[in-house]
Amino acid sequence: MKRGAVLVLALVAPRAAVAEPPSAEPAPAAPPAPAQPQEPSVPGAAPPAATPGRTTTIYTPYGLPAPGTDINAGLPSSSRPISGETQDTFDLAPKSSGKTVVHGSSNAAGILGAEPTSSAAPALVPELHVVTKGETLWALSGRYYASPWQWPKLWSYNAQIKDPHWIYPGDQILLRHPNSLGQGPTVATRNVGGARGRLTRAGSKRLAKDTVFLRDQGFIGDPEKDEWGEVAGAVEEQMLLAEGSHVYLLLEEGKTVSPGQALTIYRAVRQPENVPGARTPPGAIVRVNGTVRVDSFDPKTRVARGVITESLDVVERGAKVGPVRRNFEVVPRRPNSKEVEARILTSFYPHVYLAQNQIIFLDRGQEDGLAAGNTLYVLRRGDTWRKSLDTGSKMVRDRLKMDSPEIVDIETTPLSGKEQDFPEEVVAELRVLTTEPKSSVALVIQSRRELVPGDRAVAPPGR
Repeated sequence: MKRGAVLVLALVAPRAAVAEPPSAEPAPAAPPAPAQPQEPSVPGAAPPAATPGRTTTIYTPYGLPAPGTDINAGLPSSSRPISGETQDTFDLAPKSSGKTVVHGSSNAAGILGAEPTSSAAPALVPELHVVTKGETLWALSGRYYASPWQWPKLWSYNAQIKDPHWIYPGDQILLRHPNSLGQGPTVATRNVGGARGRLTRAGSKRLAKDTVFLRDQGFIGDPEKDEWGEVAGAVEEQMLLAEGSHVYLLLEEGKTVSPGQALTIYRAVRQPENVPGARTPPGAIVRVNGTVRVDSFDPKTRVARGVITESLDVVERGAKVGPVRRNFEVVPRRPNSKEVEARILTSFYPHVYLAQNQIIFLDRGQEDGLAAGNTLYVLRRGDTWRKSLDTGSKMVRDRLKMDSPEIVDIETTPLSGKEQDFPEEVVAELRVLTTEPKSSVALVIQSRRELVPGDRAVAPPGR
């Protein structure tokens, strides 16, 4: 083959073999049969157009869809590529009109929300709703409040609901705030593991717009105080258990449970770290894993059978169970009664850095004057960039002199002044959720910088 020649390969479709007649003269050609279109290899693909007198075969490489297949057919609209005048509707947008703004992602430990405005809620919300089959608090909140994220507020109106995952046909759900019915507002506190929930009137004011709704996740305390037993096994053949798993509980002597009783699943995570400048509160960090509902109990073997109705984290064999405090907190903002200075200790997980929407522990509590709803501000003083030089080399301070006639002229960045003379700046805002005698649980409402254990937080009086 000569250099520069072009090699052309033609792919000829296979044709049916025809027997030659014995004579030398060619036999007259028979009229061609109409070609039958092949079945598409992928459901939904359009068959290829047939050419009269010729059979066409479509070769599809392995792993590729047939021509005409919509490869995005299984994706939600928010994930499909769009072009031109195509209009996309976001799948997670509320179906009704209006907006309800909440702060905090779907993975956040707490949701900071507000009462729905008249533009977000339907024109008239009925006083009661009778539950029908298949309905949930999530769905009812989206229907009546224009946002399913408002389900904690809906739950707070109904003290008779012990577990938000379990509402039944025929239940009457209160939809409007008691204040709108001519009563005082309601602050709900529930104990899933023991006593029945209660409602307490709090006066004439409505819930503040920055009220925090939070399901208890843990505390610093004595993990053996309310220990009744442990998770010993499960019906399902799996190591990691979660909501819906059927488990076996091995209870201690003297502890008795009855069908329908709910117990809290928890575990002691670790001892609080020794943070420089902070007080180490007594006890251990107790992490709540979920809730289990007892179905049966054998007093001879001390084994109870139950189902996990709620899981905040994976549940494993050996996790403790008992009537540990399991409240649903509705925490409105409360002015600080006195000035308190606290230090950030840690979170449930030993993160190096902490940030917005995370739950953290403080080394001050009830005995120091902190209460649920108090606001603390994390303060820092100094040149933030200057502090980063501690982990870098001397060349970090070098910079180019842009107005120098030299090709490369370098100077060292000056560090003038004393950092302790610089004013303090607020880098984060914390909201106290629950308090123990010597410690507190708080939510990072907002943060401008990453937080670390040992950061100083101050609760100004009256703020």
